[in-house]
Amino acid sequence: MTAVSRYVGGLKAIVAAAGLLAMLASAAHAQVVAPEEFHVGDRIALSVEGPATFSDTVSVRDGLILRLPNIGDIPLTGVKRANIQSYLTQAIGKFIRDPVVHATALVRISVLGAVGRPGFYTLPSDMLLSDVVMAAGGPGGNADLNRTVVKRGSEEVLSKEQVASALSSGETLDQLQLAPGDQMIVGEKPNSSFDTILKVLGVTVPVLSLLLYFSRR
Repeated sequence: MTAVSRYVGGLKAIVAAAGLLAMLASAAHAQVVAPEEFHVGDRIALSVEGPATFSDTVSVRDGLILRLPNIGDIPLTGVKRANIQSYLTQAIGKFIRDPVVHATALVRISVLGAVGRPGFYTLPSDMLLSDVVMAAGGPGGNADLNRTVVKRGSEEVLSKEQVASALSSGETLDQLQLAPGDQMIVGEKPNSSFDTILKVLGVTVPVLSLLLYFSRR
């Protein structure tokens, strides 16, 4: 093999590798979904009134599509949850004349910490953050809403200051761009020194009483 042919072969290999990297980068970029957009597994409460009536809760499938009976697949890539009703009205209108569409995006998050019923909840994405706390049984007796945070995995996406502002101003899950799987952790009041003393005494006094009782036997 001549030096020229080796040079040409090397250039072809570099071009092929660059093309592969570009394809991988493009695929990775395409899979990135913004928090306020739909994710696979999200659910939508949907009702359609018109020549064909439909009412059900449907799930977003692989490929970010919504599969509806007698209509087929409707793509949801890039669609924001807040715009789902107008988007589906237009999309379904291509198959049904003058449909009346009611659509509410649902998002599944966990509500943890100082609430009455901690756990996972599937909630309308336009629900107020304050109503999310109430849906989880309301604040517990030791709750401090000013210490509440929102986490996405191990990352804190909303600080206690941001959550306190959202609670007071009446912001929704959509406005805060919460994503499926996010955790709202309701804070607890810190224990005061007096509380600590009472807890210690609550354990110490019975023990001393027992020791005194047995020492007299």
